[in-house]
Amino acid sequence: MNTLLSFGSWLKLRRRAMNYTQCELARRVYCAEITIRKIEADDLIPGCDLLELILRALNVKSTEWSDLVRLARRREVEFNHFGQRVSSGSSWM
Repeated sequence: MNTLLSFGSWLKLRRRAMNYTQCELARRVYCAEITIRKIEADDLIPGCDLLELILRALNVKSTEWSDLVRLARRREVEFNHFGQRVSSGSSWM
């Protein structure tokens, strides 16, 4: 089963998989805890610098960054129940 995730949902899943609290992730990316909370609630779209810090802090492979940038910018990306991107057959670039 595949599902469409928001960036906030993806962030929450990934953060928990890394065993980070919102506070710990915020410290690692030099922002306020409320910022992480708002991003996870999809109330805030992270800027480019913060997004890069988040992806690095969560050990995301650079080959996955473009999909996650699109997702963070509110473009739908399909993921399976393991949180892995599903190829839709269309070009991402």
